Amino acid sequence: MRKNILYKIAALLIFMGSLSAFSQVDRSIGSSQYKPGKHKKRDKKDYIEEAAKQLQKDLSLDDFQLAAVKAVLEDERDHLMSLSTNRDISEAERNDKAREISDRIYVKILPLLNDEQAKKYTKMEEERKKKM
Repeated sequence: MRKNILYKIAALLIFMGSLSAFSQVDRSIGSSQYKPGKHKKRDKKDYIEEAAKQLQKDLSLDDFQLAAVKAVLEDERDHLMSLSTNRDISEAERNDKAREISDRIYVKILPLLNDEQAKKYTKMEEERKKKM
């Protein structure tokens, strides 16, 4: 009889202890509590990688072509970054320099492609230039 009561008390204590452990709620106050995904850190995107993957998808590049395209884009990264951070030039000058960089990239990538890919790439570039 005594063991039965001890078992019941032990079971009751264990049950009560587990309730308090599972009832923990984040009651922090601050502006971050209302933002969705507050615990996730934003992933910084590598735009060179993203552009290379998009070209691989659009042009069906093989691994060698993909590596070569990444190398071309990496070569122009510094020019693109300096262009985006330079506030001393006007918008028109920035656009002109961006076109120059884009044209250099185009000229460097074109020889890496086969005839079918080159046609697609040329068409993509022409459509992009129309939008600018």
